[in-house]
Amino acid sequence: MSIEVTPIVRTFTYNGILLPDVPGLSPREVRDLYSAQYPELVSAEVEAGEVANGRQDFTFRKAVGTKGAGIEAPDAQAGPRLAALLERVQASESGSSSDTSKLSRALSQRAVQARSAAWSRFAHRTLEQHRHDAAAQRTHATSDMLAPLP
Repeated sequence: MSIEVTPIVRTFTYNGILLPDVPGLSPREVRDLYSAQYPELVSAEVEAGEVANGRQDFTFRKAVGTKGAGIEAPDAQAGPRLAALLERVQASESGSSSDTSKLSRALSQRAVQARSAAWSRFAHRTLEQHRHDAAAQRTHATSDMLAPLP
């Protein structure tokens, strides 16, 4: 009785797309390689299938889930911070947000507008000076500075 060695062909699928195998890399390394083309693979899980007929299927599954509590009515366990956040979101959706009105009142004050204009002028001058300095460092070679062609 002899032992027969058969190579296992690996196949990788993601979102219904068959991705070619890269020999010499582990399944996680293959996932990392394809994450340059499919960025959502960075956090994907690698699921290995059964080996059948000399073939093993690997599937990349996106890590999908929710973090934190669901959006339900706040209760005593959820805490006062969550309740306050929910109230602010609901007020914002209905258009009666006091924060928005406070912000618009603050931005309409002359002192705030003057400071904003001063910062804007400062930023434009700084960027303009940086561009001017970068342009001044460029050198141009005239034709008499160039070596003659052989």
